[in-house]
Amino acid sequence: MDPFRFLVLNLTLGIGHFLVLFNTGAYLPMIPYAAGAFGRALTFGDWTQANFFVAMALAFPIAPRLAGRFGEVHTLVGAFLVFALSSAVCASTAHFWVFLLARGAQGFSGGVTVPLSFRAMLRHYRPEQRHLGLVLWGIAALMPFTLGPTLGGLLIHEAGFRALFILNVPAALAVALLCTVVLFHRESGLVAEPMDWGGLVLLVVALAGGLWALDLAEVGDFWRSPRVEALAFVSVAAGIAFAVWEWRCTIPLVDVRLFRRWNFAIGALGLFATALLFQGLMAIYVVQYEVTLGYSPLWVGLLILPMAIFSKLASVFTHRWMTRVDPRLIGFVALLGIAATCDFVSSYNRSASFEALLWPQVAAGIFLGGLFPPFAAIGLSGLAGAAEWQASAVLNLSRVSGQAFGVPLFAILWEVRDIVHRHFLVEADVGARRHVAVLLGLLADHGLAPRVAHAVVARALDKAAGELALGEVFYIAMWGFVALAGLCLVARPVLFAERDAPVRLAAQELVEP
Repeated sequence: MDPFRFLVLNLTLGIGHFLVLFNTGAYLPMIPYAAGAFGRALTFGDWTQANFFVAMALAFPIAPRLAGRFGEVHTLVGAFLVFALSSAVCASTAHFWVFLLARGAQGFSGGVTVPLSFRAMLRHYRPEQRHLGLVLWGIAALMPFTLGPTLGGLLIHEAGFRALFILNVPAALAVALLCTVVLFHRESGLVAEPMDWGGLVLLVVALAGGLWALDLAEVGDFWRSPRVEALAFVSVAAGIAFAVWEWRCTIPLVDVRLFRRWNFAIGALGLFATALLFQGLMAIYVVQYEVTLGYSPLWVGLLILPMAIFSKLASVFTHRWMTRVDPRLIGFVALLGIAATCDFVSSYNRSASFEALLWPQVAAGIFLGGLFPPFAAIGLSGLAGAAEWQASAVLNLSRVSGQAFGVPLFAILWEVRDIVHRHFLVEADVGARRHVAVLLGLLADHGLAPRVAHAVVARALDKAAGELALGEVFYIAMWGFVALAGLCLVARPVLFAERDAPVRLAAQELVEP
């Protein structure tokens, strides 16, 4: 490949990768504004992020089948065109359910582009160019995670939440056009494997049913709703049926036989649970700092910027030392470190200055860089070649499914604890009621109308209850990370079977967020 075409290919795949990942991080501070724009409660805003992730999870096992049937380049171009179209719908629609469906289409098409872009990069690079290509791919993955929430907050501040989707349209169309031009006559050979329709239907029912159960639990009577119970039952039953079907299928959509390998099962479980905890915490942290504590989207983005920067810097050193130090030990230390950070945040005085709030983010970023790579290495232990890439697809499904379920699950957890604390702050404590009465009297003495005084006190109580609930959510997550640290210790020693180090690193990085 000549240098000019090599440069254009890197830019094309890098921009496409950046675009898809940017729409995960940048959208977080936009959730309250999107919900408000459609006249919906905040809990409905969580649906738009969770649906994006679950659709992306479904795309990972389906993408290779689509590429085998229609060609790698045609599928990649088509996915970016769908991404542009769904973004245009998100930018223009005034109906919440249309926006929700378009957000799901955006997640699915974006999920298709990730593994296919990666395969196109590896297939069109000569061995001596591959290392440079992987470095550039890593940079493209670094930037949206690092700058996504900050730039998303800036977009809201300057142009509103729809600006994200408006910018997506020309960017995705440009990537589709460049892919067509650069990869013209470089289409991969067609290997049309039959689609495992039974497995696909069961997987969709299992994931969608579980996600809808959590979504309805947010807006309904939590787990006391018959609809929620029915959906949860259907999801579990479909999940069991899916595992049995895939085990007996000749060409399965998801190779569940990989779970016979102890380390793979540990890696898949670890990635699912870690992604669930981390994505749930991130969504609650960003949204509640805006809604409960009154931070602007831009300042919330600036607040978590140190965590994003230090996490990627730490991940560079994690990958460098992964072959020299036992990955299980790296994961154990990182998980205990992030657990300690969660414990610190759970008891932190959130009335502190902005500068004081930055330091926990630096500590979290240092440990976050070693959170996902060890589980990816454990899951891929002893695998090479095609088996390694098949395992990467399953691990990706586990990780992104965890991200999808983490958003509504932590929203429910926060809301339940918020209700409990609001009850004990006012209704169940005679002393608290006396203090509220005194405060209302003082406000009335200062000339505030009774209605205004009651509003001021109610806002103060809501903030106090929200802060206590947020602290408890981080405290619960802390014990989850401690349990995952123990999970690292029961894994067997990691064996790096793939001899090509850049390819092995690429397979691991593909599994990481």
